[in-house]
Amino acid sequence: MGQDARRFNLRLLEVEGAEDARRILGGLGTDPAGAAIMSRKMVCASVAVENVQARASHIIKQVMLSKGGDCATPRNVFLVDGKEPVSVILIGTERQLGEAAKSLAAQPFGCKALAGELKDLIAGSLGEDGGTRTLRAGDHRLELGGRTLVMGIVNVTPDSFSDGGEFMSFEAAKLRALEMAAAGADIIDIGGESTKPGAEAVGIEEEERRTIPLIEAIAAEVRIPISIDTYKSEIAAKALDAGACIVNDVSALRLDERMAPLVAERGVPVILMHMQGMPRNMQENPTYDDVVADISRFLLERSQHAIDAGISPGQVLVDPGIGFGKTVEHNLEIIRRLPEFRSLGYPLVLGTSRKRFIGSVTGRVVTERIMGTAASVAISIARGVDVVRVHDVEEMLEVVKMADAIAGRERPQ
Repeated sequence: MGQDARRFNLRLLEVEGAEDARRILGGLGTDPAGAAIMSRKMVCASVAVENVQARASHIIKQVMLSKGGDCATPRNVFLVDGKEPVSVILIGTERQLGEAAKSLAAQPFGCKALAGELKDLIAGSLGEDGGTRTLRAGDHRLELGGRTLVMGIVNVTPDSFSDGGEFMSFEAAKLRALEMAAAGADIIDIGGESTKPGAEAVGIEEEERRTIPLIEAIAAEVRIPISIDTYKSEIAAKALDAGACIVNDVSALRLDERMAPLVAERGVPVILMHMQGMPRNMQENPTYDDVVADISRFLLERSQHAIDAGISPGQVLVDPGIGFGKTVEHNLEIIRRLPEFRSLGYPLVLGTSRKRFIGSVTGRVVTERIMGTAASVAISIARGVDVVRVHDVEEMLEVVKMADAIAGRERPQ
C-alpha cells in the first residue's frame, strides 16, 4: 500500500453513547442542531428481548426492517405455536429503535407493552436520562453516574475469606474503618457474618455483638455513610439506629420478609445482590442457562419486589454477586458483560476484591491478589460500574482515580 493510499487517515470511532457522540460531533464543528439529530444515528445497540409471542416476532421483524434496522429471531419461529414465548434481538441505532417503539405501540400481541419498555430503555441507557442521580443515605448525599464511588469493606468475623479475622477485635476494626475514611472512601461497609463459600450462619446475638457497637463508634467519628452488610431485619434495624444509613443485603430481600418493609419505612438505600443458593452450598455446582440473562432477570424481579414493598426506585442499587454461586468462567463473563446490567436502570455495585476467581486466574493466594483486584476494578469501571467494594481502599482509590480519568468520569482533585 503506497503512501497516498492512507492519506485520508480513516479510523473506526469508538462511540460510547449519545453524550460521547455529541462530543465527537462538536469537535468536528458540526452545527448543534445537526449534531442533536446525527448523534442518535451514531449510537448503535443490540437489544435482547425475552417472552415475545412468536406471532409478534414477525411484526417486530418487519417494523425494525422498515426503520433501517433488523431483528434476529430463532430459526424455528415459524414452526412454534403463535402464542409461545420466544426471544429476539433488536438491532439498530438509537433513532431506529425509537422510531420502531412508536410503531410497535400500535401493534397487537403484546407489542404495545414492549414499546413502552423499549422507550424506557432508550431513555435510560442510550438517551439523556442515563446521567447522574443522587442517593439519599441519611444526612448524606451520594452522587452516582459521575465518578466511581469506593466502598471500604470491614469484616468483623473470625472466618472471613479475605483477612482471616484480622479485624475481629473492636479496636482493630474501628481503626481500619477510620483509616479507610481518612484515605477517601465514600462508604464504609460493616459485616458481622462471613458469606464465603461453605460458611455457616451466625446467630442474631453474635452478629449484633460484632457490628452494632462498632457502627456506633465509627458513626461518631466519620462523615461518610456506613452500610450494614446483613440479610437480617433485626440486625439492620439496630444498625440503622446506631448510625448506619445503607442496607447491603446479599439475599436481595429474600431471606427475611421483614427486611423490605423496614427499608421502606426508614427510607434508606438498599443494595440487592444476586446469590445462587446459600453460602454453605452456593459453590457446589452453580449452573445457568445464560449467566447474565439469568441474573438480570433475578435482579429485575427483586427490584420490583422492593418497589412493591414501598422502597423508592431511586434508593435501589443492584449487585450481580461476583463469587456467590458462580464459577470462574461465570465471574469473568459477568465482568465482560457488565453494560447489560445497566439496562436494568439501577446503579451498579460490584465486589471483586481478593476473590477466589482472581486466585484461579493469577495463581495468587488471597493476601497477594491486589494486582488482580486492581485489574478487575479498572475494567469494571470502564464497563460502567458505579460503586466498587474493596478491602485495599488506599491502593484501589488510585486505581479508581486513574480509571475514572481514562473513562472520562468526573473525579474532583
